[in-house]
Amino acid sequence: MTGAFTVEFQPSGMKTTDSGRGSLLHLARSLGLSLESTCGGLGNCRSCAVRIVGAISPPTAQESAGFTPEEIASGWRCACQTKAAGACTVYIPAKSAGVQFSAGKEAEEGFVPIAEPIFTPDPQAGYWRRGERLVGPVTNGGPIGLAVDLGTTNVAAALVDLGTGHLLDSKTITNPQVVFGADVISRLGHALQGEAQMREMQLAAVEGIRELANGLTGGNLSRIAEVAVVGNTVMQHLLLGQPVESLSRAPYNPAVLEATEIITADLGLCFAPDTLLYCAPNVAGFIGGDHLSALLDVAAKTPKGKWAMLDIGTNTEIALCVDGKISSVSCASGPAFEGGKLTCGMRASPGAIDRVVINDTVEISTIGGHSPTGICGSGVLSLVASLKRAGILDSRGRMKLGHRLIRERGSSREFVLRDDGVPAILPVVFTQGDVRAVQLAKAAIRAGLDILLSNAGLDASDLDRVLVAGAFGRFVNIEDAFLIGLLPNLPPERVVQVGNSAGAGVCRLVACAGARREVAAMARQIRYLELALEPTFQKTFVARSFL
Repeated sequence: MTGAFTVEFQPSGMKTTDSGRGSLLHLARSLGLSLESTCGGLGNCRSCAVRIVGAISPPTAQESAGFTPEEIASGWRCACQTKAAGACTVYIPAKSAGVQFSAGKEAEEGFVPIAEPIFTPDPQAGYWRRGERLVGPVTNGGPIGLAVDLGTTNVAAALVDLGTGHLLDSKTITNPQVVFGADVISRLGHALQGEAQMREMQLAAVEGIRELANGLTGGNLSRIAEVAVVGNTVMQHLLLGQPVESLSRAPYNPAVLEATEIITADLGLCFAPDTLLYCAPNVAGFIGGDHLSALLDVAAKTPKGKWAMLDIGTNTEIALCVDGKISSVSCASGPAFEGGKLTCGMRASPGAIDRVVINDTVEISTIGGHSPTGICGSGVLSLVASLKRAGILDSRGRMKLGHRLIRERGSSREFVLRDDGVPAILPVVFTQGDVRAVQLAKAAIRAGLDILLSNAGLDASDLDRVLVAGAFGRFVNIEDAFLIGLLPNLPPERVVQVGNSAGAGVCRLVACAGARREVAAMARQIRYLELALEPTFQKTFVARSFL
């Protein structure tokens, strides 16, 4: 390919000149266009699906496996696999555009108890004392803290009045790092390519925090005098620019375990002068500050006894508390319960299917009441449970022929949720491969819980409470979770959906020195189990893969 030609992106109308050296995904990002890529640009998902009119490179093997010949003939391709070969127009559908919308991670409490304030007033007007450190001047009011839950998929932040503990506002956005992949393994792979790529990951995280701070304060950033961040171990290391090589290989040891403080200006965050960013401690390679923050919140509210907390996400953390002693595991559950890496999976944004009921007819609910464009995590759980209730899925997860919406495609089967028969609109389907992805995710989660219980000499029936945390956990239909085996089948009153506990915990951490000492002690005392080293893990995992 020689020469230069024009590539236009719609619906933005942005144009650029290209010579076909890089993928359309890379070209879109160079223009600042948001485009999903949950597989990190490997071509094994359809999250960056675009429709192209014009001259392009031939389809790759991954694209031929992901699209039908008719879809490819209509111009549907993966932006990460396709290069321009001449002038062309790239149509980005809403599902692939990475819409900045998500629900469920906003902090829910209106007040944070402050037993030991981080700040005390200084005699100088506008200045505040943080131990021996002087912060300020803080303008346009008293100091506020920015509490950040740096999730793999979403980033949530809240503003806390550091004097009164009142929660002023909260907001959630998509983690800007998702363009490098939906899971921490993809992002580690990108960061390990070199110093420039590592810096890219750090800047993306910083940009997410800056965007939230701007939105929450209306640009009045000089009132922010303290920042607290929690995330899994990888997210925290990437934000702080700490080495991640040891997190990419067994035994997955963090470079840093203890809590870290850094001047926000050193990260390019311009708040009140001398503002510090506090990052919570880590426990192990995939058990980080977000887990400790969630435990800080739920431990203060949960009666003594035997309880388990499941924070379900791309990486699921599970804690078992028996009479105040906590054991934890990390489960590589993958992004299936957040809509990631599924044929038509998407985040919880307008047009995402969030509920499915199959009787004589199929009833579909979408976020915002829009036409279905894909399926999000709560919709995935609802659909799998409905398929099982209707007898369309057997216990091994195999789709049975006979239902009018089941069709075969090559050697696989798929359940059709929407098909307009229009080349410009991709059908919304749930495939046999998608079922397998859900089975693997739920098997990883249940195996983790089973091994924690076994090590404690307990059965699930011994639990007084099961706490389901996180954005996905907030919208889980408990009966659906029981049916597919995601949660142990306990009396419903024992299962409590606690929302974004990590977000609630970090609101305490931004304002209270006592809370910071509490999570530091907790990090030292938690017993961490490495599932890969547990002799019964593989057998338990296989047994829990059945529906």
